[in-house]
Amino acid sequence: MNEFYVEKRANENDAHVVHKGNCPSLPEMSKLHFIGVRNNSSAPLREAAHYWYSASAPCPVCMAG
Repeated sequence: MNEFYVEKRANENDAHVVHKGNCPSLPEMSKLHFIGVRNNSSAPLREAAHYWYSASAPCPVCMAG
């Protein structure tokens, strides 16, 4: 199980990046919304897009592959 966060600001592609809680490139907490604890990476991406932002993207560092 991992904690997941979504960035409040969109990136250059207008997507809000979703990170695992242990990501080395995780921004400071004031720049994030906590999504929750999940056992897979697909649910947090859907939740970020549904509840907070119209577009989300996986972090290329912690959610690659």
